[in-house]
Amino acid sequence: MGRNVLGLGMGLSLLTAAQLLSSFGIQWYTVAHLGAGPDTDALYAGTTLLQLLSVVVMDPLSFVLVPLLSALTGVERRRLAWPLFLGVGALAALVTLVLYSAAPSLVGVMVPGFSDATRQLTVELTRIQLTALIGVACFTLLSAFYQARDRFIWTAGALLLCSLLGWWVLVMALSSGGVRLAAWVQVFVLSGPALLLLKALGAWVPGSFPGAVTCLREVGVRMRPLVLSAAFVRTGFVADRFLTSFLGAGSLVMLELTWRVLAAVVRIFNQGFVTPVVPTLAKLAQARAWEEFVAVCRARLVGVAGLSALAFVGLSTVAIFGQSIGLWSGGQPGQGGITSQEMATLRMTFFACAGGLLCGGVNHLLVNAFYAEGETGIPARVEAVASLGGLALKAFGFLAGGLLGIAVAISLQYALAGLLLATAFYRRMLPRLRECSSGPVGRCVSGEPSNRPR
Repeated sequence: MGRNVLGLGMGLSLLTAAQLLSSFGIQWYTVAHLGAGPDTDALYAGTTLLQLLSVVVMDPLSFVLVPLLSALTGVERRRLAWPLFLGVGALAALVTLVLYSAAPSLVGVMVPGFSDATRQLTVELTRIQLTALIGVACFTLLSAFYQARDRFIWTAGALLLCSLLGWWVLVMALSSGGVRLAAWVQVFVLSGPALLLLKALGAWVPGSFPGAVTCLREVGVRMRPLVLSAAFVRTGFVADRFLTSFLGAGSLVMLELTWRVLAAVVRIFNQGFVTPVVPTLAKLAQARAWEEFVAVCRARLVGVAGLSALAFVGLSTVAIFGQSIGLWSGGQPGQGGITSQEMATLRMTFFACAGGLLCGGVNHLLVNAFYAEGETGIPARVEAVASLGGLALKAFGFLAGGLLGIAVAISLQYALAGLLLATAFYRRMLPRLRECSSGPVGRCVSGEPSNRPR
């Protein structure tokens, strides 16, 4: 079983790495072709509402659904599939219509430092990219059904396929379509994978709506603290864009481009080393096999931390020596593309943001360990505290150092969250391990439930 999990993790890591490399290629090609300026600032700012809903609603939905569906039988999952799919899709469509109408007012609040022309373009690009919300919602649900059956490869493969097709369209038509084409390509990349996962729904099962209503209630109860936490913890990019809108043109896109590279690496590790183990952790927690639960978490923490450190060394090498060996070249001011000065700013921003790379994977694993046992309140409170501290740090960093000050604040926020999560996890697991050691030998290793109250 260990070899199967390791092989699955390696396969997922490779697929996710290819998908994220393709996704980053789309972003880099767009910025390199159009330059770091008002148009690309508007493009990245135009993703804000979609990203906000993704991190506040869709990510918590996935965190809750995977352990919940993993504990059900195959028959029970088939009964829930279509009602949940229709409900989630209809709700996403309604939210899309509401935000489409409210986009001008919301954009004015999110990026008040933009010029009038850039703000108008941001509204247009926001409306285009909001159309991807339905596809993102459906993909979140469908991928949860796949993962609950320990089937991870095709979900990552669907993302890769759509990303490659989107990149091809961008390369062929960006010169004529400009920034608006780049926005539509993003819609395709985010929505297309849902179409490739429709097989997960299976056949319609009559009389399945009552069970779906009960499931949705349970999902709502478990999601509530996660949504509140995400509103604090995972919406820092809104503050980043608000602050960078007051800096020079191109500042927003340079911070976003740098951060997306780091976030992409973290996501590769999460997909390869965290996602495959969540169903296992959920089953161990259900059986109260705490010694094995902690052992699995410890092994994954060591692996993710080590890989994050290696990734930092590798990216640092590329950042320092890449230009000298011809991996990229700066453009000329006024001629589009990334200038040498902008490349220098990107390198400095990378080092300032590196705390997100070093701590991101570890934090994600600790949060999922809590979720796997059905505990959502503790990580929600811990991350909320770290996020509030991060907002204060970003405000100070903006005043003291502009773009680089904001980047340093991001690193400090991730480090603070990691410290608090590790402390909370240790305190929660310690009495359970003591309970195991004081009972019959092997009781908490074999998975035999304890007779003591939980």
